Amino acid sequence: MTVHQFINSRKGAWKDLEAFVQQCSRLSLARVPLPEFRRGSLLYRETIADLGYARMRYPDHPLVRELERLLGQAHSAIYQARRGKARNWWRFWTETWPALVREFSRPILLSAAIFWITAVVGFCLAALYPQLEGVFVNPGMRAAMSTGQLWTQGITAIAPQASAAIAHNNISVSLLTWALGITFGVGTAWMLVFNGLMLGVIAVACFRAGMLVPLAEFVVAHGSLELPAIWIAGGAGLVIGRAMILPGRYRRGEEIKRAARQSVQIVVGTVPMLLVAACVEGFVSPSALPGLWKAGIALALATLYLIYILNGVRVPELVNRVGR
Repeated sequence: MTVHQFINSRKGAWKDLEAFVQQCSRLSLARVPLPEFRRGSLLYRETIADLGYARMRYPDHPLVRELERLLGQAHSAIYQARRGKARNWWRFWTETWPALVREFSRPILLSAAIFWITAVVGFCLAALYPQLEGVFVNPGMRAAMSTGQLWTQGITAIAPQASAAIAHNNISVSLLTWALGITFGVGTAWMLVFNGLMLGVIAVACFRAGMLVPLAEFVVAHGSLELPAIWIAGGAGLVIGRAMILPGRYRRGEEIKRAARQSVQIVVGTVPMLLVAACVEGFVSPSALPGLWKAGIALALATLYLIYILNGVRVPELVNRVGR
């Protein structure tokens, strides 16, 4: 193969690689779409092979220096993109998410208040009107409580499967609670009201059956993360609702986009909380551990997450190491 034949067969790929390099320099490196980044990385590796072939067959041709120049630019772009993506990933979990939770603490606290107020209302209503228990307490739950057991006793035997199902359900509920913020926050508020009422009514049913303490022992460990995650997701939904009703100094469309970008980051950050809570609910909550042990686990988890939210994670050395 002559040098001209070689150039004609490969110049399309080299032009694509050059376009990728220009895209990396034009955009923020963290914003390069993943498929295009992978395509650029593949072209980079193919061009390395082309350079090796050119050095062997056409060592004195200007093509060798041209490919070296192109590969130097591509290497810099890909290296910086990887470093930028790694740094952004670490920065999100160690700094951005805790800072967002602190910034939007008011809607999150409002979310928690809606939940607890309706839980108390549900408790009082169910205490006055026992027939309301039928809305949330199904016959299977009643049958279990009539034997002096919670309906959750069977989880222990299928803990891994139960944890996966619990995580899927809780993440789905959190995402729905957030997404319903687009209904001017009404849907988000309803999800919080519904879950609060459910907790209050079930608590009354357990109290009447003499199972309130076992219920508390079951809920306390995983509830220390699961409930705050729901409140945070609710707060994220209320952020969208507030932007739709009171856009502030931005135009309504711009404010909604801004709120959506921030709130989606907030709700994504609840996923690890819910995964940990699901593991605890599957393995610890239904176990025979004493109630004080479960309360201790709850306190430890809640304290660690509170410290994390208030302070973030200081890992500059680790971030720099990842970026190299």
